[in-house]
Amino acid sequence: MGEAFQIDLHKMAPLGAATTTLGKLRPEIAKQLGLSTNTMVTIGCGDEHAACLGAGITGPGLVADIVGTAEPVCAASRELIFDSSRLVETHCHADPELWLLENPGFVSGGNYRWWRDQFAEGQTYSSLDEEAAPIPPGADGLTFLPCLMGALAPTWNEAARGTFTGFTLAHTRAHFVRALLEGSAFAVRDITTQMQASSLDLRELRVVGGGAKSRLWNQIKADVTGLQVSVPEVTETTALGATFLALVGVGAYASLSEASEHIIRIRERIDPNPSTQPVYTEAYERYRQTYFALLPVFEETARRGV
Repeated sequence: MGEAFQIDLHKMAPLGAATTTLGKLRPEIAKQLGLSTNTMVTIGCGDEHAACLGAGITGPGLVADIVGTAEPVCAASRELIFDSSRLVETHCHADPELWLLENPGFVSGGNYRWWRDQFAEGQTYSSLDEEAAPIPPGADGLTFLPCLMGALAPTWNEAARGTFTGFTLAHTRAHFVRALLEGSAFAVRDITTQMQASSLDLRELRVVGGGAKSRLWNQIKADVTGLQVSVPEVTETTALGATFLALVGVGAYASLSEASEHIIRIRERIDPNPSTQPVYTEAYERYRQTYFALLPVFEETARRGV
């Protein structure tokens, strides 16, 4: 790559494992930070990689659902796997023994924030959840495509636009909130289904980030994906994962998986509700049919610069 882009690799920093300790802080930097000059510096990793570590995604069967403004969905594999559909990317994992398979994140919590700010100003997310909870699964036919900033599921498409379809005079604001939460869950299912098609055996969806606070949303995801949803005690797992790297770097633990097993605790486990599965199978198919039917409209709208 350096040759192709005429980059002198001697001018680049050396590569190393995420747990590699580089040395101690320089005195001038330690003074600026108010830290000891004995403070060790470890290479570290990217934010999503750290979030997966903090969620315990260091073994088979687990997938991280990182619910913030966007919603990356990630799993670990010991085998090198490439998704032929290109919905899921393949990266180095923070653990050098693993690969990280991920969709880098469709807009999710950002959609909920937009809805609240535009149509429920001053209300909390928990109050909107309470409003939406009595609405039946499938939102009585109302479907939302979570594409307010383009799509990363079910395909990557910058021309895609957010869409509500299937509503009538009988639908209420609560229906729209329910449909918004379900739309994000359908996108998660797009990704987990493709991971399973790429030979990953998934059994548990670990939800972290701000969106993990929503019990309703977590139940919807369990019902839509058919996976058990678990919520760790610590849901801000990016900082926790960075801590794991430091602990291994200074020798407190022999491996990242060992640190994960000793520190992570699951606060809540949510099983799929079998009675909702037929409803959500139908609603999920309606979501996909809507998306692919609207592709020509999206492309034409983008062509016109709208």
